[in-house]
Amino acid sequence: MSSDTATLAESAIEAINSRDPDRIRPLLADEVEITTGRAVHRGPEAALAWAQKEYDHLVRRYAPDEIRCNGERALALGSVQYVWSGGEEVADSSPIALELEFGAGLLRSLRLHDDTAAALLAFRE
Repeated sequence: MSSDTATLAESAIEAINSRDPDRIRPLLADEVEITTGRAVHRGPEAALAWAQKEYDHLVRRYAPDEIRCNGERALALGSVQYVWSGGEEVADSSPIALELEFGAGLLRSLRLHDDTAAALLAFRE
């Protein structure tokens, strides 16, 4: 595992979890693209808007259990958790894979996969 890529992936996930634009913005490449199951968010401003999205009484956070790396690509396997605002109690959790790609130390793309097994197979190719 590339420790540099793993560190970048951990930093990006922590920044996204913080929803703090001052932490997220410096990590984003100009051509950053966030792909979710519902939409594609292109560019730093769209990526920031996606990261800052809030839900009534819930905070979304990504909890990686494992990060695998291949060059400048990383696959974080874990869960997406929805935590009650103002607390640490998890209201809902489901498996997720976050596929991250970096260039020159910046996040170029992030793809969210609900099917972690398929994401793992695709990442190995």
